[in-house]
Amino acid sequence: MTGKLTSLEGVAVPLLWDNVDTDALVPAAPHKRINGGGRDRLREILFHEFRFDAAGQLKPDFVLNEVQFAQGPILLAGENFGCGSSREVAVWALLDYGFRAVIARSFAEIFEQNAYKNHLLPATVDAPTHARIVSALSRPRPPQMSIDLLARRIAIDDQSIGSFSADEMGLEMIVQGVDEFALTAQYIPDIAATQRRLTEACPWLAA
Repeated sequence: MTGKLTSLEGVAVPLLWDNVDTDALVPAAPHKRINGGGRDRLREILFHEFRFDAAGQLKPDFVLNEVQFAQGPILLAGENFGCGSSREVAVWALLDYGFRAVIARSFAEIFEQNAYKNHLLPATVDAPTHARIVSALSRPRPPQMSIDLLARRIAIDDQSIGSFSADEMGLEMIVQGVDEFALTAQYIPDIAATQRRLTEACPWLAA
C-alpha cells in the first residue's frame, strides 16, 4: 500500500476509451505466465495486448508507448472504466506501472472500491470538465496536470480546469495513507463517548 497522497502532478496519459474492462487492463494469459513472480511484475502485463505485438515488441502507436507520455502518473479515460470482472489485480497493475490517479466520466463500482483500498485515486468528472481536459491534452506538447485531493480540484499548466467527485471515506483513506480499519480506529473515542451517552440516557440498552 502506498503512503499519503494530498496532491499529484505530472503528465496525464489520454486513453479516451469507454468501457475499459479488467481483461483489457490485465489479460488472463500473460497474468498466468508471471503468476508467482510477485506484484512488482504486473507492470509488464498492463494493457499487454495493446502495448505489444505478437512478437513481443512495443506497438509505437499505443499511447502508453509514446515517449511524451512515459511515466505519466495520471490516466485519463472515458465512461465506465474498470468494468468486467472484479479482479483487484487490475488496480495493482496500474499502480505498479506508476499511475496514482485515473480520471474518468464514470467507474465500475467494484473497480472503484478496489482503487480506494489500494490508494489509486478514481476521480470522476462531469462532461464539461472532461471535455476541457481532453482539449488541453490535444496540444502538441503534453501539459502538466495537477490534482489537489484536499480541494478536489484539477488544474492544467496552473489553470483551473474543474473539480472531481470522490467517495468521502475512500478519498480520506488515500489522503491519510490508511486502510478502512485504521480510518475507523480514529473514531473509536467518539464511538465510545456516544455509547456512554446512550447508556446514560437509556440504561436498559446496557442490560
